[in-house]
Amino acid sequence: MIALASRQRPPKEPATAGSREFRFYVSKAPEINRRFAGKHVAIIGDRIVASGKSPLEVYKRAKKSHPQSRPLLAYVPKRDTLLLNIG
Repeated sequence: MIALASRQRPPKEPATAGSREFRFYVSKAPEINRRFAGKHVAIIGDRIVASGKSPLEVYKRAKKSHPQSRPLLAYVPKRDTLLLNIG
């Protein structure tokens, strides 16, 4: 029996603490916090591609404009918040 090569692409890695999107968010936090306070944002690569009040709305808009990408969704708090990553 001959196995046929699969045409499926391997699944994309989720946006995590080591991802390009997360590094962008951290590196631009002061500007993002000032511009998007109290909103949800979708980040793909090193760009915010959508923002709004609802995470579902933001996700749908990000996927519509970038269907092959997996956005990092984040809520930007209205006040300064300390994020502690242990591990």
